[in-house]
Amino acid sequence: MVRLVAYAAVTGILAAALAVFTWFDNEVNRGVTYSPPATPIMWADVPQIGVNAYNLQFEPDAAHVTRTLEMARAMGAHFVRIQMPWDDVEIHGKGDFVDRRNSDQARSSWEKYDFIVAEAQRLGLELIIRIDRAPQWARPNDHADPRFQAGLRENASSTGPPENYADYADFVAAVAARYRGQVRFIQIWNEPNLAYEWSWRAPEPERFVELLRAAATAARAANPDVVILFPSLSPTDGKEPRIAPMSELEYLDRVYRAGGAPYFDIMSAQAYGLGQPPDENRYIRLRWRPDAPFRDLDRPIDTRIDVSRIVLLREVMERHGDGGKAVWISEFGYNSAPDHIPEPARSTWGPPVSEEMKGAYLVGQLERARREWPWVGVMNIWFLRWGGYREPDPADPTPYFALVDRNFQPLPAYDAIRAYAERGAIAGAGAHSWRHPAVEATEEGRWRVRFTGQSIALRLNAPAEVRLDGGTATPISPLSDGSPAPVAAGLPDDVHILEIRSAVAPEYFVVGRERPLGWVWALTPVLITMALAYVGVRMMNEIGQWAARR
Repeated sequence: MVRLVAYAAVTGILAAALAVFTWFDNEVNRGVTYSPPATPIMWADVPQIGVNAYNLQFEPDAAHVTRTLEMARAMGAHFVRIQMPWDDVEIHGKGDFVDRRNSDQARSSWEKYDFIVAEAQRLGLELIIRIDRAPQWARPNDHADPRFQAGLRENASSTGPPENYADYADFVAAVAARYRGQVRFIQIWNEPNLAYEWSWRAPEPERFVELLRAAATAARAANPDVVILFPSLSPTDGKEPRIAPMSELEYLDRVYRAGGAPYFDIMSAQAYGLGQPPDENRYIRLRWRPDAPFRDLDRPIDTRIDVSRIVLLREVMERHGDGGKAVWISEFGYNSAPDHIPEPARSTWGPPVSEEMKGAYLVGQLERARREWPWVGVMNIWFLRWGGYREPDPADPTPYFALVDRNFQPLPAYDAIRAYAERGAIAGAGAHSWRHPAVEATEEGRWRVRFTGQSIALRLNAPAEVRLDGGTATPISPLSDGSPAPVAAGLPDDVHILEIRSAVAPEYFVVGRERPLGWVWALTPVLITMALAYVGVRMMNEIGQWAARR
């Protein structure tokens, strides 16, 4: 009997050790790219920095539009994400693009958007246009629905989809056609997994796929060059029955099961820091709290919804065979609300950070994505400046995401992002196309690649000569099987410069990293499992002998 108790104790200790190991393995290694995919991911090798121009469409002064875009470019952003509310363009009825909300100043509702697009073009910026907010004529039943009216009183910005999805598809097609050759990236809706973005009904992933299918099909017919972005889903734990009764991961899983994959080209995500440092790599957390010990017994361990959440979203994509698409971050940022903002509003987005810390954290998140997530493309900071004609509510913490104040004075985070951009692009671990911003053509037939990692290989189209970190030039040739030709391995995990000379540009390059203590992470769970099996067998034998003696 004593031996049986000892075996049971050892089994418990080994099981606990396996659980602790799994927890730490999850924290240290999950989502980190070491061995990259064999080929580049479309739309991942683009300029990294983007920024949201909040309420740019509501600026009464065109000079403010220009100045906002100029400051975005000066900061180092290549992409600017704006909102084009459907109810701000096709306002009064289907096919009616005249703004008569000011009866004595009727004008084209396209006019201000034409100006934004033209200014972005002039400044060499690429717009990402988010189209949402159905006008009242397209969803008349909402305005007669007591449930929606109650939600509107709770959240004044509540909206919902149209009753006829073809109306939305026609509008998206009109935008795609009007700005063909000027705007490529259109995002379909926003946060459809939240009730207040979906007419205060329970989120309906299958119905959203119908809306997505209609809009994407119409946009592609109107402009074959259009690139469709999935809406960024709000990270939620699914524990809010009225607003978000399912997590965004479950929502996305159901989108894929409903056949939504063909109707978008780029996945979108939100990656707010929620006050946590950008290197926060924990994916699970204990929900249990001593002050409410019985509240979360249905889910005592849960996933986190801060910086690393996009890795879980990426895993949903890969489970459905959609890993060949990039993820663009629609919104990420840190809030620096000062002490005079009342709680709980002040901590809506986690513990506020200082203006200096905001800049350091934003740069840290950009660096982490570059180092660990080769499937991430554009990262749009939320946001450049509080725009529009309305002054913010003094009790609202939202304005403290800004990089620039209302008077266009740069805050410390703006300077931090600009300094990061000035250091130039660096490729991290991953397979990267030759269009990656880290590839610089120095002269005809010569290129320079900046990368950080421990190995690099080139998919060559012709024989080449390479020089690493100013060392000796070495000739290399394309491999007969078409795979990337190794150039160097066992390098320090630091920034390196590879110079290439060839008659033809390489197809792509692959940067790799070694997992620190890789043998430990591989061998430890095997040894613990073997020990559990051995002890389990001995314990079963002991139980058999004990039973026979009785």
